[in-house]
Amino acid sequence: MDPLETITPIDGRYREKLGRLSGYFSEYALIRERATVELRYLAKLIEEVESDKIAALPLSWREVLRVIEEELSIDDAKRVKELERELGHDIAALVRFLREKLHEYKLDPIAPYIHLGLTSEDVNNLAYSRLLLRFNMEALAPALVKLMEEISSLALEHVDTVMLGRTHGVPAVPTTFGKFLANYAYRIAKLSEQICFFRFPGKLGGAVGDHSALKFVYPEVDWIRFSKSFVESLGLEYVPASTQVIPHDKISDYLMKVALLDSILANFCRDLWIMSSLGLLLFGIREGEVHSSTMPHKSNPILLENAEGAFDLASESLAYISRRLLQSRLQRDLSDSIIKRFYGLPLSLTILGITNLRSALSRMIVRREEMLREVENHPEVLAEAYQVYLRRFGVEEAYEIVQDSVKRGWGSVRDALRDILPEDLYEELMRLKPSSYIGEAEKLTLLLLDEVEKIYKKITDSLPKARS
Repeated sequence: MDPLETITPIDGRYREKLGRLSGYFSEYALIRERATVELRYLAKLIEEVESDKIAALPLSWREVLRVIEEELSIDDAKRVKELERELGHDIAALVRFLREKLHEYKLDPIAPYIHLGLTSEDVNNLAYSRLLLRFNMEALAPALVKLMEEISSLALEHVDTVMLGRTHGVPAVPTTFGKFLANYAYRIAKLSEQICFFRFPGKLGGAVGDHSALKFVYPEVDWIRFSKSFVESLGLEYVPASTQVIPHDKISDYLMKVALLDSILANFCRDLWIMSSLGLLLFGIREGEVHSSTMPHKSNPILLENAEGAFDLASESLAYISRRLLQSRLQRDLSDSIIKRFYGLPLSLTILGITNLRSALSRMIVRREEMLREVENHPEVLAEAYQVYLRRFGVEEAYEIVQDSVKRGWGSVRDALRDILPEDLYEELMRLKPSSYIGEAEKLTLLLLDEVEKIYKKITDSLPKARS
């Protein structure tokens, strides 16, 4: 299919940026992961429960299973889909296909044991968790550490760049652009730490979660121990409390964490956008790029706006999926199945948002002089300092005095202070400039960046080991 014919822009307009994610969210990826679960379960079952069958197998039988798993091709997946059209059941189709493969590779003695004692959801929950685990560590975590690194670098560069702080949209007191960035870097890092080290869940349990069929056929086997061992061998956290389906509490927790991250990043985009609209930031335009079909002078923060929209849509979608997955009728209903097939949409949007945000940051021009000029043009931001200074020296009505004076003009404030304070204290207060009224902003920036660096290192150190 031509990208121009796709239904969603994930596979069309944004395929160049997101195409690699098909390795986690496509039907082919799901079929491959399901096959991995089935084949590894079969190997463990034969080794630990039906070991007498090994004598009838070639010495390389384990290697053959590995080859079937790793070399499952797109044509193989098409064969599975062909069988699904015949059988009307995706897992039954996969089981039929794998039996064909076992016969093809002369592993006939163990063909009856594929999917033995399992229900479809045993395979599905493990496959989805492994896909999410791989996406988390191979795609999302690397994107997050790069974003952390870039925001932190900008924060350090602008540790002493004074800017006007705004509350309720109007001038408050000065801060620094570095502190503004460090705040976001810290929030992103703390949530990224939870996301990147998330333990994805898995279960085996059969039709209603009690291992009934397997316990009946193999009463001597500790199926709880077997299941725990198998789930953990896949890199997942074993969940014993299941019906036919695994409780989605853990997956919902993960999705909600990513939704929170998306919301924070969307707000970061909005803050940068506002600063751009105030003329404090510029976002460069590439040679030959057009930002308006009618106004040649326009240079718009289009990457920021695109990222903001992606983050907002991802956040809302993930929040809904997270809530909805917690609902399951009695031991099982199928309404969650279609929802899980859409994991890829909001998670791909998250990656798209991060990609475009990073591109916007790489084009961002910080107008230091304009930031400083804006601060100096608002001397009233020192009103807070003045009233606190007066109160320090026992002036009980300091707030009211400064407030009333500000209403009459900035000159009235200084006159009021001169009337109240001794000359030496008045002169000390007058030496305070708006641009130097930044408190512990620089120190806090460095403190926050130090914490970000620790988390950054912790995550980056884990990435090679996480790829399995």
